[in-house]
Amino acid sequence: MSITKLIVLLIVSLGLTTSAFAAGKSREFSIDANYISVQGQASASFLNVSIGQFVNPQIVVVTALTTQQNFGYTGTSVGLGGKYYFFDGFRGDLVPFAGLALALRQSAVAGDSNHASTQYDVNLGLAYFMVDNTTLDAKVRFLNFNDSSPSVSVLSVGFSQRF
Repeated sequence: MSITKLIVLLIVSLGLTTSAFAAGKSREFSIDANYISVQGQASASFLNVSIGQFVNPQIVVVTALTTQQNFGYTGTSVGLGGKYYFFDGFRGDLVPFAGLALALRQSAVAGDSNHASTQYDVNLGLAYFMVDNTTLDAKVRFLNFNDSSPSVSVLSVGFSQRF
């Protein structure tokens, strides 16, 4: 798969999330990350940015961009998925959520050429409502790929803003 296909997927995904879904809430912007530094070695990082559209108070259709750099490997993925909040939260609430996503991934290992693959993402987390529209999120992501890359589990922390 080429970078052109990634761009087409992003455009289609953004179109879906900005279309007129009937929702009690409007949109959600989320960012989460992690960083690992091994003394005397290379470092690793994940950064995930997503925007979503609520289709009801508990379900969000999400478009996400993820970058990954770890120990000589780099990857970028663009995907479409969903997030389910187990109940609607307000200030002070701790709300569990689960998510699923499918993404196109462009990756390279140091000294090797780029290659494309499909990324499957399942995640579970907790959202702490600092105020009614802002949460501190912690989640575990389970990533699997349709190539020879190993499956990855990532614990990340971030914020979500509903607007």
